[in-house]
Amino acid sequence: MKEVLKRFNLLILLSILILGFFLRSENLATWPREGATFDEFAWTWQGINLIQTGVPKSWSPHPQYKNAQQITYRKAAFNLVTPYLEHPPVFGLVAGSYALLTGVKDMHDVTIQSMRGLALLLGMVSIVMVFFLAKELYGTGIALVSALLYACIPTVVVGSRLVQNENFFIPLFLLVLFLIARFVRTKKSLLRNIAAIICGLLALSKVPFLAAALAVMGILLYFKLYKDALKFLAIVLPIFSLFFVYGAYYDWNLFINLWKLQLARYDLTFNSIFALFTKPYLVDRGYIDGFIFWGWISFFLLLVKENKKNIILIAGVLGYLLVYLAGIPDEPGHGWYRYPFYPFLIISIAIFLKEYFAKNIFLTFLFLIFVGSALLQLTFGAVFGFSYIVFRMSIIGWGLTLLPLVFENKKVSAVARVVSFVLLFIFICLNIWAAMLYNEQ
Repeated sequence: MKEVLKRFNLLILLSILILGFFLRSENLATWPREGATFDEFAWTWQGINLIQTGVPKSWSPHPQYKNAQQITYRKAAFNLVTPYLEHPPVFGLVAGSYALLTGVKDMHDVTIQSMRGLALLLGMVSIVMVFFLAKELYGTGIALVSALLYACIPTVVVGSRLVQNENFFIPLFLLVLFLIARFVRTKKSLLRNIAAIICGLLALSKVPFLAAALAVMGILLYFKLYKDALKFLAIVLPIFSLFFVYGAYYDWNLFINLWKLQLARYDLTFNSIFALFTKPYLVDRGYIDGFIFWGWISFFLLLVKENKKNIILIAGVLGYLLVYLAGIPDEPGHGWYRYPFYPFLIISIAIFLKEYFAKNIFLTFLFLIFVGSALLQLTFGAVFGFSYIVFRMSIIGWGLTLLPLVFENKKVSAVARVVSFVLLFIFICLNIWAAMLYNEQ
């Protein structure tokens, strides 16, 4: 019986992966549009030039660079700089290697079509890692629901098409937390050491990705594994220090000046954290996705539960949140900085669905309003425009879940539960529709 159940769960997971692949590959090179962010070219150019010439070269607008050349490529103006030192090289090498392996000859041969296959691959790995982390922490049921939501929520689908460092960070961050969760349970030092090596390499992809190491340190200290925390740092810090060796090798003064810039370049105010909710960027444009908003509510609900059970998930969010809060939150038009939150928010939603949905009447009703109204706008509203009839019929449908408050009857409660799950199924379908409809026209 267990073997049959395993095969059935594997079949479901494969179906989810097929769905995720279809949604991400559809319009892969179209939306987000070319130019929504030219960082895709920056990372790929950095890697290609480092591989082919031994010197990092890419575009940057910053005046700290003195060796700069104005070029026009694909009808866009770029300030091409050498050596490009504002970011470490690891993701650039990954993006550049992928481009070269798929037939690109040099940086002037790069197109969106030649780059975004890497994003598709990383997006698929992320779905798998969401499943494995959720399974390790909460079991197969929540893992499958988490993977399904991660496969089809439109913000995640569209965002994962970008060749952005954050989309490289997500699957490796999830892998690190998976390894640390196993380490806490088994105390196998190899798991801790592999996680430390990955954290070091992530920091060599982008400095804010030290958030992964920060999250792990929080977990180890929470479980009072002080010696393991020191051993973990003894691996991470020497790897990260290679970035300073890299900067000194090419141009130490430029490297230091870029550090000074990076520490003060972002648009910060004391209340800029509220931009997470008031300015819901997908890439460089607003996109209101009810599942993302409800993910934060679901995460906050976790905080009032037993922390020990949820500490891995909480540490993942807080580790990245601390780095995000210190340097990023109100950067306009840079929606990808928010992507690393989404796997944890979506796992939180899966937990909410298990523990509260169709059980807590008020939370169920609020979920249906938050998620349903946004999805109707992204689907029916986008195709047919606003309809008073559809809107008010939807309110009536959501309101049916409140009937048990008025009629204390088993049949009424059963009807409310059926309505709740039918609406949830409709929401999954609307997610798929919204992802397919997405455009920036």
